[in-house]
Amino acid sequence: MVGITLIITLLPFRFARPDAWRIMWEGTTLDVVANVLLFLPLGFLYRLATRHHRRHSVLRVLWVGAVISATIEVTQLFEVERYSSLYDVLANAAGAWLGAAAADWASGRLGRDEEVVGRLSLELPLMGLVYLMIPLLWLNALANGGDDQHALLSLLIAVFGGSVVGGLQRNHFGPDRQLPLRTAVGGAGIWYLAGSFPLLASKPLFVAAGVVTASALAWWRGSRGSEPRPDRRYEIAVLVTALPAFVAYLLMLAGGPLASGMGPWRGDLGFPGVASEWSRVEILRLLELVAAFTLAGYAVAEHRGRVETRFRTALLRLSVALGGGALMIELLRGFEPELGASAARMLLVFGAGLYGAWLYHLQRRHILLLISRSRPAAARVTNLPSGNVAA
Repeated sequence: MVGITLIITLLPFRFARPDAWRIMWEGTTLDVVANVLLFLPLGFLYRLATRHHRRHSVLRVLWVGAVISATIEVTQLFEVERYSSLYDVLANAAGAWLGAAAADWASGRLGRDEEVVGRLSLELPLMGLVYLMIPLLWLNALANGGDDQHALLSLLIAVFGGSVVGGLQRNHFGPDRQLPLRTAVGGAGIWYLAGSFPLLASKPLFVAAGVVTASALAWWRGSRGSEPRPDRRYEIAVLVTALPAFVAYLLMLAGGPLASGMGPWRGDLGFPGVASEWSRVEILRLLELVAAFTLAGYAVAEHRGRVETRFRTALLRLSVALGGGALMIELLRGFEPELGASAARMLLVFGAGLYGAWLYHLQRRHILLLISRSRPAAARVTNLPSGNVAA
Protein backbone atom coordinates (compact mmCIF):
# COMPACT_ATOMS: atom_id res chain seq x y z
CA MET A 1 0.00 0.00 0.00
CA VAL A 2 2.92 2.37 0.68
CA GLY A 3 4.31 1.54 -2.76
CA ILE A 4 0.97 2.21 -4.46
CA THR A 5 0.68 5.52 -2.58
CA LEU A 6 4.15 6.60 -3.72
CA ILE A 7 3.38 5.69 -7.33
CA ILE A 8 0.11 7.67 -7.26
CA THR A 9 1.74 10.74 -5.73
CA LEU A 10 5.15 10.78 -7.45
CA LEU A 11 4.73 9.41 -10.98
CA PRO A 12 6.42 9.86 -13.45
CA PHE A 13 9.45 10.25 -11.09
CA ARG A 14 11.06 13.12 -13.03
CA PHE A 15 12.69 15.46 -10.54
CA ALA A 16 14.36 18.84 -11.05
CA ARG A 17 15.18 21.94 -9.03
CA PRO A 18 12.18 24.26 -9.53
CA ASP A 19 12.48 27.89 -10.53
CA ALA A 20 9.88 28.70 -7.90
CA TRP A 21 8.34 26.67 -5.08
CA ARG A 22 4.90 25.40 -6.14
CA ILE A 23 2.80 25.45 -2.97
CA MET A 24 -0.99 25.49 -2.80
CA TRP A 25 -2.57 27.26 0.17
CA GLU A 26 -6.10 26.05 -0.47
CA GLY A 27 -7.80 22.82 -1.49
CA THR A 28 -11.15 21.74 -2.85
CA THR A 29 -13.53 19.46 -0.97
CA LEU A 30 -12.89 16.71 -3.53
CA ASP A 31 -9.12 16.93 -2.97
CA VAL A 32 -9.56 16.70 0.80
CA VAL A 33 -11.83 13.65 0.56
CA ALA A 34 -9.48 11.93 -1.92
CA ASN A 35 -6.47 12.49 0.35
CA VAL A 36 -8.35 11.15 3.37
CA LEU A 37 -9.31 7.99 1.44
CA LEU A 38 -5.74 7.59 0.11
CA PHE A 39 -4.27 7.17 3.62
CA LEU A 40 -7.17 5.33 5.23
CA PRO A 41 -5.92 1.85 4.18
CA LEU A 42 -2.41 2.69 5.40
CA GLY A 43 -3.72 3.61 8.84
CA PHE A 44 -5.92 0.50 8.96
CA LEU A 45 -3.08 -1.88 8.08
CA TYR A 46 -0.52 -0.17 10.33
CA ARG A 47 -2.84 -0.34 13.31
CA LEU A 48 -3.81 -3.94 12.53
CA ALA A 49 -0.14 -4.95 12.49
CA THR A 50 0.87 -3.07 15.67
CA ARG A 51 -2.24 -3.12 17.88
CA HIS A 52 -0.61 -5.57 20.33
CA HIS A 53 2.12 -3.01 21.13
CA ARG A 54 0.91 -0.59 23.81
CA ARG A 55 3.11 2.25 22.57
CA HIS A 56 1.50 2.03 19.11
CA SER A 57 -1.70 3.87 19.93
CA VAL A 58 -4.23 5.28 17.49
CA LEU A 59 -2.76 8.76 18.07
CA ARG A 60 0.66 7.46 17.08
CA VAL A 61 -0.81 6.52 13.69
CA LEU A 62 -1.91 10.15 13.31
CA TRP A 63 1.60 11.57 13.43
CA VAL A 64 3.10 8.66 11.47
CA GLY A 65 0.65 9.44 8.67
CA ALA A 66 1.54 13.14 8.94
CA VAL A 67 5.29 12.40 8.67
CA ILE A 68 4.83 10.16 5.60
CA SER A 69 2.55 12.73 3.96
CA ALA A 70 4.92 15.62 4.72
CA THR A 71 7.80 13.65 3.18
CA ILE A 72 5.76 13.11 0.01
CA GLU A 73 4.75 16.79 -0.15
CA VAL A 74 8.37 17.96 0.24
CA THR A 75 9.42 15.52 -2.51
CA GLN A 76 6.66 16.88 -4.77
CA LEU A 77 8.34 20.29 -4.62
CA PHE A 78 10.97 18.80 -6.95
CA GLU A 79 8.52 16.87 -9.15
CA VAL A 80 7.55 18.22 -12.56
CA GLU A 81 4.02 19.63 -12.64
CA ARG A 82 3.30 18.69 -9.02
CA TYR A 83 2.14 21.02 -6.24
CA SER A 84 2.58 20.67 -2.50
CA SER A 85 -0.16 21.53 -0.03
CA LEU A 86 -0.50 21.74 3.74
CA TYR A 87 -4.12 20.65 3.32
CA ASP A 88 -2.89 17.35 1.85
CA VAL A 89 -0.77 16.66 4.95
CA LEU A 90 -3.69 17.33 7.29
CA ALA A 91 -6.09 15.23 5.18
CA ASN A 92 -3.63 12.33 4.88
CA ALA A 93 -3.01 12.33 8.64
CA ALA A 94 -6.76 12.37 9.30
CA GLY A 95 -7.22 9.47 6.87
CA ALA A 96 -4.54 7.41 8.64
CA TRP A 97 -6.18 8.11 12.01
CA LEU A 98 -9.63 7.10 10.72
CA GLY A 99 -8.15 3.88 9.29
CA ALA A 100 -6.58 3.06 12.66
CA ALA A 101 -9.87 3.73 14.44
CA ALA A 102 -11.65 1.45 11.95
CA ALA A 103 -9.10 -1.32 12.67
CA ASP A 104 -9.78 -1.06 16.41
CA TRP A 105 -13.53 -1.14 15.78
CA ALA A 106 -13.25 -4.21 13.53
CA SER A 107 -11.02 -6.05 16.01
CA GLY A 108 -13.47 -5.35 18.81
CA ARG A 109 -16.41 -6.64 16.78
CA LEU A 110 -14.70 -9.80 15.52
CA GLY A 111 -13.11 -10.83 18.84
CA ARG A 112 -9.86 -12.67 19.41
CA ASP A 113 -7.28 -13.38 16.71
CA GLU A 114 -8.20 -17.07 16.59
CA GLU A 115 -11.84 -16.19 15.94
CA VAL A 116 -10.85 -13.74 13.21
CA VAL A 117 -8.80 -16.46 11.52
CA GLY A 118 -11.71 -18.87 11.61
CA ARG A 119 -14.33 -16.42 10.35
CA LEU A 120 -12.17 -15.15 7.51
CA SER A 121 -10.82 -18.65 6.64
CA LEU A 122 -7.24 -17.34 6.82
CA GLU A 123 -6.03 -20.88 7.45
CA LEU A 124 -6.64 -21.64 3.75
CA PRO A 125 -3.89 -20.38 1.41
CA LEU A 126 -6.32 -20.27 -1.53
CA MET A 127 -8.40 -17.68 0.34
CA GLY A 128 -5.42 -15.35 -0.06
CA LEU A 129 -6.16 -15.30 -3.79
CA VAL A 130 -9.77 -14.33 -3.13
CA TYR A 131 -8.74 -11.45 -0.86
CA LEU A 132 -6.03 -10.23 -3.25
CA MET A 133 -8.61 -10.04 -6.04
CA ILE A 134 -10.61 -7.37 -4.18
CA PRO A 135 -8.00 -4.57 -4.61
CA LEU A 136 -7.41 -5.86 -8.14
CA LEU A 137 -11.11 -5.44 -8.96
CA TRP A 138 -11.06 -2.04 -7.28
CA LEU A 139 -8.18 -0.85 -9.45
CA ASN A 140 -9.80 -2.35 -12.55
CA ALA A 141 -12.98 -0.37 -11.85
CA LEU A 142 -11.12 2.90 -11.17
CA ALA A 143 -8.96 2.47 -14.29
CA ASN A 144 -11.95 1.88 -16.53
CA GLY A 145 -12.10 5.42 -17.92
CA GLY A 146 -15.39 4.74 -19.73
CA ASP A 147 -13.86 1.89 -21.77
CA ASP A 148 -16.27 -1.03 -22.24
CA GLN A 149 -13.44 -3.32 -23.33
CA HIS A 150 -11.58 -2.67 -20.09
CA ALA A 151 -14.75 -3.24 -18.08
CA LEU A 152 -15.06 -6.69 -19.70
CA LEU A 153 -11.78 -7.66 -18.05
CA SER A 154 -13.52 -7.60 -14.68
CA LEU A 155 -15.78 -10.45 -15.89
CA LEU A 156 -12.68 -12.63 -16.36
CA ILE A 157 -11.72 -11.86 -12.76
CA ALA A 158 -15.27 -12.85 -11.79
CA VAL A 159 -14.80 -16.20 -13.56
CA PHE A 160 -11.47 -16.74 -11.80
CA GLY A 161 -12.76 -15.79 -8.35
CA GLY A 162 -16.04 -17.66 -8.67
CA SER A 163 -14.19 -20.79 -9.74
CA VAL A 164 -11.83 -20.58 -6.74
CA VAL A 165 -14.71 -20.04 -4.29
CA GLY A 166 -16.61 -22.95 -5.85
CA GLY A 167 -13.53 -25.16 -5.63
CA LEU A 168 -13.12 -24.34 -1.94
CA GLN A 169 -16.79 -25.12 -1.35
CA ARG A 170 -16.51 -28.42 -3.22
CA ASN A 171 -13.35 -29.65 -1.51
CA HIS A 172 -13.28 -27.98 1.91
CA PHE A 173 -16.34 -26.15 3.20
CA GLY A 174 -18.92 -28.57 1.81
CA PRO A 175 -17.35 -31.87 2.96
CA ASP A 176 -16.63 -30.42 6.42
CA ARG A 177 -20.16 -28.99 6.57
CA GLN A 178 -18.80 -25.57 7.52
CA LEU A 179 -20.64 -23.62 4.86
CA PRO A 180 -23.92 -24.27 2.98
CA LEU A 181 -23.70 -24.00 -0.79
CA ARG A 182 -26.10 -21.04 -0.88
CA THR A 183 -23.80 -19.11 1.48
CA ALA A 184 -20.79 -19.73 -0.76
CA VAL A 185 -22.79 -18.63 -3.81
CA GLY A 186 -23.97 -15.47 -2.07
CA GLY A 187 -20.47 -14.81 -0.75
CA ALA A 188 -19.03 -14.99 -4.27
CA GLY A 189 -21.52 -12.39 -5.47
CA ILE A 190 -20.85 -10.09 -2.51
CA TRP A 191 -17.09 -10.52 -3.03
CA TYR A 192 -17.36 -9.30 -6.63
CA LEU A 193 -19.63 -6.43 -5.66
CA ALA A 194 -17.19 -5.32 -2.94
CA GLY A 195 -14.40 -5.06 -5.51
CA SER A 196 -16.28 -3.57 -8.45
CA PHE A 197 -18.57 -1.10 -6.67
CA PRO A 198 -16.79 1.96 -8.24
CA LEU A 199 -18.36 0.85 -11.55
CA LEU A 200 -21.92 0.88 -10.17
CA ALA A 201 -22.62 4.47 -11.12
CA SER A 202 -21.29 4.30 -14.69
CA LYS A 203 -21.73 0.64 -15.71
CA PRO A 204 -24.32 -1.08 -13.50
CA LEU A 205 -25.02 -3.78 -16.11
CA PHE A 206 -21.36 -4.87 -16.07
CA VAL A 207 -21.46 -5.10 -12.26
CA ALA A 208 -24.69 -7.12 -12.37
CA ALA A 209 -23.19 -9.44 -14.99
CA GLY A 210 -20.10 -9.94 -12.83
CA VAL A 211 -22.16 -10.75 -9.73
CA VAL A 212 -24.18 -13.32 -11.69
CA THR A 213 -21.01 -14.79 -13.25
CA ALA A 214 -19.14 -15.17 -9.95
CA SER A 215 -22.20 -16.64 -8.20
CA ALA A 216 -22.98 -19.04 -11.07
CA LEU A 217 -19.38 -20.34 -11.19
CA ALA A 218 -19.35 -20.79 -7.42
CA TRP A 219 -22.62 -22.75 -7.61
CA TRP A 220 -21.52 -24.88 -10.59
CA ARG A 221 -18.13 -25.76 -9.10
CA GLY A 222 -19.39 -26.11 -5.54
CA SER A 223 -22.37 -28.34 -6.27
CA ARG A 224 -20.49 -31.10 -8.08
CA GLY A 225 -19.44 -32.99 -4.96
CA SER A 226 -15.93 -33.42 -3.58
CA GLU A 227 -13.38 -35.75 -5.12
CA PRO A 228 -11.85 -38.31 -2.73
CA ARG A 229 -8.21 -37.35 -2.15
CA PRO A 230 -6.20 -39.38 0.39
CA ASP A 231 -3.73 -36.52 0.92
CA ARG A 232 -6.49 -33.82 1.01
CA ARG A 233 -4.55 -31.85 -1.60
CA TYR A 234 -7.10 -30.12 -3.77
CA GLU A 235 -5.36 -26.75 -4.25
CA ILE A 236 -3.61 -27.62 -7.52
CA ALA A 237 -6.78 -28.99 -9.13
CA VAL A 238 -8.67 -25.80 -8.19
CA LEU A 239 -5.88 -23.59 -9.56
CA VAL A 240 -5.62 -25.54 -12.83
CA THR A 241 -9.35 -25.09 -13.39
CA ALA A 242 -9.39 -21.38 -12.52
CA LEU A 243 -6.09 -20.09 -13.95
CA PRO A 244 -7.04 -19.97 -17.68
CA ALA A 245 -9.44 -17.10 -16.96
CA PHE A 246 -6.75 -15.19 -15.09
CA VAL A 247 -4.13 -15.79 -17.81
CA ALA A 248 -6.61 -14.49 -20.40
CA TYR A 249 -7.24 -11.43 -18.21
CA LEU A 250 -3.50 -10.76 -17.83
CA LEU A 251 -2.85 -11.05 -21.58
CA MET A 252 -5.74 -8.73 -22.42
CA LEU A 253 -4.66 -6.24 -19.75
CA ALA A 254 -1.07 -6.16 -21.02
CA GLY A 255 -2.01 -6.09 -24.70
CA GLY A 256 -4.94 -3.70 -24.39
CA PRO A 257 -2.97 -0.61 -25.50
CA LEU A 258 -2.20 -2.39 -28.80
CA ALA A 259 -5.89 -2.59 -29.73
CA SER A 260 -5.71 0.85 -31.37
CA GLY A 261 -2.80 -0.16 -33.61
CA MET A 262 0.87 -1.14 -33.64
CA GLY A 263 3.98 0.83 -34.54
CA PRO A 264 7.72 0.15 -34.78
CA TRP A 265 9.19 -1.40 -31.63
CA ARG A 266 10.75 1.03 -29.18
CA GLY A 267 11.68 1.04 -25.52
CA ASP A 268 12.93 3.23 -22.69
CA LEU A 269 14.89 2.51 -19.51
CA GLY A 270 12.55 4.68 -17.45
CA PHE A 271 8.84 5.41 -17.64
CA PRO A 272 8.40 6.86 -21.15
CA GLY A 273 6.60 10.16 -21.55
CA VAL A 274 6.50 13.27 -19.42
CA ALA A 275 4.09 14.16 -16.65
CA SER A 276 1.52 15.71 -18.98
CA GLU A 277 1.28 12.44 -20.96
CA TRP A 278 0.48 10.33 -17.89
CA SER A 279 -3.24 10.57 -17.39
CA ARG A 280 -4.96 9.38 -14.23
CA VAL A 281 -6.30 6.36 -16.12
CA GLU A 282 -2.80 5.35 -17.32
CA ILE A 283 -1.41 5.55 -13.79
CA LEU A 284 -4.27 3.43 -12.44
CA ARG A 285 -3.82 0.85 -15.23
CA LEU A 286 -0.16 0.59 -14.32
CA LEU A 287 -1.19 -0.04 -10.71
CA GLU A 288 -3.71 -2.63 -11.94
CA LEU A 289 -0.91 -4.45 -13.77
CA VAL A 290 1.19 -4.35 -10.58
CA ALA A 291 -1.70 -5.77 -8.54
CA ALA A 292 -2.34 -8.46 -11.17
CA PHE A 293 1.28 -9.62 -11.00
CA THR A 294 1.15 -9.65 -7.20
CA LEU A 295 -1.73 -12.10 -7.48
CA ALA A 296 0.14 -14.06 -10.18
CA GLY A 297 3.16 -14.42 -7.90
CA TYR A 298 0.94 -15.72 -5.11
CA ALA A 299 -0.64 -18.28 -7.47
CA VAL A 300 2.73 -19.45 -8.84
CA ALA A 301 4.05 -19.94 -5.28
CA GLU A 302 0.87 -21.80 -4.32
CA HIS A 303 1.45 -24.23 -7.21
CA ARG A 304 4.40 -25.85 -5.40
CA GLY A 305 3.72 -24.52 -1.93
CA ARG A 306 3.87 -27.87 -0.16
CA VAL A 307 7.08 -28.91 -1.93
CA GLU A 308 9.26 -25.82 -1.52
CA THR A 309 9.17 -25.08 2.17
CA ARG A 310 11.27 -21.90 2.13
CA PHE A 311 11.04 -18.75 0.07
CA ARG A 312 14.74 -18.76 -0.82
CA THR A 313 14.39 -22.35 -2.07
CA ALA A 314 11.69 -21.24 -4.51
CA LEU A 315 13.32 -17.92 -5.43
CA LEU A 316 15.12 -19.11 -8.58
CA ARG A 317 12.04 -20.83 -10.01
CA LEU A 318 9.85 -17.87 -9.14
CA SER A 319 12.31 -15.42 -10.69
CA VAL A 320 12.43 -17.36 -13.96
CA ALA A 321 8.64 -17.69 -14.21
CA LEU A 322 7.71 -14.17 -13.13
CA GLY A 323 10.68 -12.46 -14.79
CA GLY A 324 9.88 -14.25 -18.05
CA GLY A 325 6.28 -13.09 -17.85
CA ALA A 326 7.26 -9.47 -17.17
CA LEU A 327 9.77 -9.55 -20.05
CA MET A 328 7.17 -10.95 -22.48
CA ILE A 329 4.75 -8.17 -21.54
CA GLU A 330 7.33 -5.46 -22.25
CA LEU A 331 8.36 -7.07 -25.54
CA LEU A 332 4.69 -6.90 -26.51
CA ARG A 333 4.24 -3.35 -25.21
CA GLY A 334 7.23 -2.23 -27.28
CA PHE A 335 4.94 -2.10 -30.33
CA GLU A 336 2.59 0.34 -28.58
CA PRO A 337 2.51 3.53 -30.67
CA GLU A 338 2.29 5.98 -27.76
CA LEU A 339 4.76 4.95 -25.04
CA GLY A 340 6.45 1.65 -25.97
CA ALA A 341 8.31 -0.73 -23.66
CA SER A 342 9.71 0.31 -20.28
CA ALA A 343 12.53 -1.35 -18.32
CA ALA A 344 11.35 0.42 -15.15
CA ARG A 345 7.83 -0.94 -15.60
CA MET A 346 9.22 -4.46 -16.16
CA LEU A 347 11.23 -4.28 -12.91
CA LEU A 348 8.21 -2.91 -11.04
CA VAL A 349 5.94 -5.69 -12.30
CA PHE A 350 8.58 -8.35 -11.65
CA GLY A 351 9.07 -7.07 -8.09
CA ALA A 352 5.31 -7.16 -7.54
CA GLY A 353 5.25 -10.82 -8.61
CA LEU A 354 8.02 -11.74 -6.15
CA TYR A 355 6.20 -9.80 -3.46
CA GLY A 356 3.04 -11.82 -4.11
CA ALA A 357 5.03 -15.05 -3.82
CA TRP A 358 6.52 -13.81 -0.55
CA LEU A 359 3.01 -13.06 0.73
CA TYR A 360 2.08 -16.70 0.08
CA HIS A 361 5.07 -17.94 2.06
CA LEU A 362 4.21 -15.58 4.92
CA GLN A 363 0.65 -16.92 4.82
CA ARG A 364 1.94 -20.49 5.05
CA ARG A 365 4.19 -19.59 7.99
CA HIS A 366 1.12 -18.15 9.70
CA ILE A 367 -0.77 -21.40 9.13
CA LEU A 368 2.12 -23.45 10.54
CA LEU A 369 2.14 -21.20 13.60
CA LEU A 370 -1.57 -21.83 14.12
CA ILE A 371 -0.99 -25.59 13.85
CA SER A 372 1.84 -25.48 16.37
CA ARG A 373 -0.40 -23.60 18.81
CA SER A 374 -3.21 -26.13 18.43
CA ARG A 375 -1.02 -29.22 18.98
CA PRO A 376 -0.42 -28.73 22.73
CA ALA A 377 -4.18 -28.43 23.28
CA ALA A 378 -4.79 -31.58 21.23
CA ALA A 379 -2.11 -33.40 23.24
CA ARG A 380 -3.79 -32.42 26.52
CA VAL A 381 -7.12 -33.77 25.26
CA THR A 382 -5.46 -37.02 24.16
CA ASN A 383 -3.90 -37.55 27.60
CA LEU A 384 -7.19 -37.08 29.46
CA PRO A 385 -8.87 -40.14 31.05
CA SER A 386 -11.22 -41.91 28.68
CA GLY A 387 -14.29 -40.62 30.51
CA ASN A 388 -13.33 -37.01 29.78
CA VAL A 389 -12.42 -37.32 26.10
CA ALA A 390 -15.93 -36.48 24.89
CA ALA A 391 -15.96 -33.31 26.99
